[in-house]
Amino acid sequence: MAVSDDPRHGGADFGAPIPARDRRFKAFLRFIVAKGIISWFNRLRVVDHHKIPTTGPVIIAPSHRSNVDTPFLGAALKREQRFMAKESIFKSPFWTRFIVALGGFPVKRGSLDRETLNNARDILARGEMLVLYPEGARQEGPRIKPVFEGAVWIAARAGVPIIPAGIGGSHGVMPIGVKLPRPKKVVVVFGDPMYVGDPDSGKRVRRSELDAAAAELRERLQEVFDQAQILAGTPNPEWSEDEPGINDRNEPWADGE
Repeated sequence: MAVSDDPRHGGADFGAPIPARDRRFKAFLRFIVAKGIISWFNRLRVVDHHKIPTTGPVIIAPSHRSNVDTPFLGAALKREQRFMAKESIFKSPFWTRFIVALGGFPVKRGSLDRETLNNARDILARGEMLVLYPEGARQEGPRIKPVFEGAVWIAARAGVPIIPAGIGGSHGVMPIGVKLPRPKKVVVVFGDPMYVGDPDSGKRVRRSELDAAAAELRERLQEVFDQAQILAGTPNPEWSEDEPGINDRNEPWADGE
């Protein structure tokens, strides 16, 4: 663990445990948002939460179609979680402290840098839950985009399971360009745990295994995303492998995302 030397971060140590006071603040805010606003305004439904281990390190890998995905996921999860957020929102010591209190830590635009990876590994080493969007940034369309290897690499190195999470209906709550959320139904569906390599072998996972795991995670995430969209009343339309851009990997954390 290391203290950030960026003056905007106010000396934050992003890999450190969240203090008890901040955890109480997050629990209070979650009660207001999850039990009040989201459960009433968006009729949040959670499917197969039992697939998530009740203790121990785990990576949650959600679909990402709206800026409100993180609060919906936070409302759906029963355990405390940490999550990566684009570096640009950590713009002052005040905002940094607020986001860290909610469980966030920064990731640099376009890559998972060594500092971010070390923070993620520290969090998992303490047995915490880590939320990591495998598509990198918010996306559009019915097809899960090619996933970045950060999620499977971290899972392989830490020997922890990845659980895909499909978030259905969130795009209708706050589409790109819309500033205020809309009262649309949202459903979160959790998939089966997935391991990368053999966590008990102690051997480093080969590049070919990481590529295969990233492809498998994409398909597993597609399955729960499709299911969540159907249950939310916003089923995904048919898509084709020949559709332009469907296999392009967009740069994560692009401006305006």
